Amino acid sequence: MMKRLQRISPASTASSESQKSAAMVALLIVVACGFLFYGCGAVTPEQPEPAPVIESSVDSAAPKGKVSQGSTSDANSEDPASPSSVTGEFRFLSGNTATLKVDGPSTFEAMFKDIDRAENYVHIETYILEDDEIGRKLAQHLFKARDRGVKVRVLVDAFGSMELSTEYVEQLEAHNIEFQKFHPIDPSEDLRVWRSNNRDHRKLLLVDDKIAYTGGLNFSEVYKEGSSSIGLRKPKKTEAVAEDGAWRDTQVRISGPVVKQFQYYFLKMWNRDLPDEEQIVLAQHSPEFEVQGDIDIAVVASRGGDDDEFDIYTTFTTAIEESKQRVWITQAYFAPNDEFLEAVKAAAKRGVDTRLLLPGVSDASLIVQASRASYQDLLDSGVRIYERKASVLHAKTMVVDGVWSSVGSANFDYRSFVHNYELNAVLVDKDFGQSMEELFQSDIKQSEEITIAEWNDRSLWQRFEEWLGDSLREWL
Repeated sequence: MMKRLQRISPASTASSESQKSAAMVALLIVVACGFLFYGCGAVTPEQPEPAPVIESSVDSAAPKGKVSQGSTSDANSEDPASPSSVTGEFRFLSGNTATLKVDGPSTFEAMFKDIDRAENYVHIETYILEDDEIGRKLAQHLFKARDRGVKVRVLVDAFGSMELSTEYVEQLEAHNIEFQKFHPIDPSEDLRVWRSNNRDHRKLLLVDDKIAYTGGLNFSEVYKEGSSSIGLRKPKKTEAVAEDGAWRDTQVRISGPVVKQFQYYFLKMWNRDLPDEEQIVLAQHSPEFEVQGDIDIAVVASRGGDDDEFDIYTTFTTAIEESKQRVWITQAYFAPNDEFLEAVKAAAKRGVDTRLLLPGVSDASLIVQASRASYQDLLDSGVRIYERKASVLHAKTMVVDGVWSSVGSANFDYRSFVHNYELNAVLVDKDFGQSMEELFQSDIKQSEEITIAEWNDRSLWQRFEEWLGDSLREWL
């Protein structure tokens, strides 16, 4: 199906302080941060003209991406497997496999095994890399790969990885691992510190043009345990997450022709601030595409304020608008604009089984309140809402009609839709969609459903916190 997608101006997001005594302090801090980090949603973009047509489908007759065997070029040029740099289209490619990965232990185990089998290169792009147990394990596998002669490149976001130690970076460089910080926040490294408002929030691992991982996981020890270890029981409604509670997240391991699209986006980011003579060209890596399976996959990315096309936003909105049976959304930070909420409510009103799985506790508690500010209208429209409280929910996924799935880094908030560089895999496949739905059903068994009756009975203080969160959702 062909669907014209609108370039729109999402308006949403925030984060917060839940204690009563700190609420107004948080407000002042957020306002100060808005000035400090230049343009953090202080101005809502105008609604431009319609964007070019993008192929997207939510039924089993999804468009089949054709694999081109044309010549490769540098990352700044048109490429047979890349999105069109002229039209803004993304492309579904056939012939891929995909495996769903849940939580840190199984995901890191698979990642490290693939790194150990690398023969040509390992590329990592991540928002957060920490000098902790997980970060050091990653480094050891990268050191071994480099010792075998594998090219290793690591790109981290400077804001997200601001606590990464100098010693850790020096160890990487001592092993001849190429390392970059995206949009440095230290003026001694780059005077353009205002660029830190546009952050590289993507999570990507590439191995040998054969394997790509993407999703919500950062390289942090908050993922060293699986969430099922504390999530097998339903928590009490008043219970907060344990301080050492494992984070619940989702990743996908992909092989096949679409890996070239992932590589395209990595190299675009890697080459961004490099002189021409230091840029990496695609032809060094991908002379051929290898068909691995039968799943259609496209990579959808946002480009952090570089343009006024919100491809991830429009892709999600279109999938919801075209849904026929089910829309099941799992989101870490849910504070979208009114237009997006209208699409969700409209789906429920026309009889689509529309469900939201959201955090009951979070590392950014005001975002929980910003989410709750929309609960009343959503519940009244027939949307079912669940909150997970026994572990921090950090996954960013959606499955539509059991066929169309998205796994990636993008949150449903203003920062992800407008400011950040984000990347999601869109997969069209019944078997993978079934796996996504089974995971969603498992999650809601470990969550509490919010009912209209209990929501109408919430306290005045809860309503104030929602108002505060909703008021600040455009600022962060």
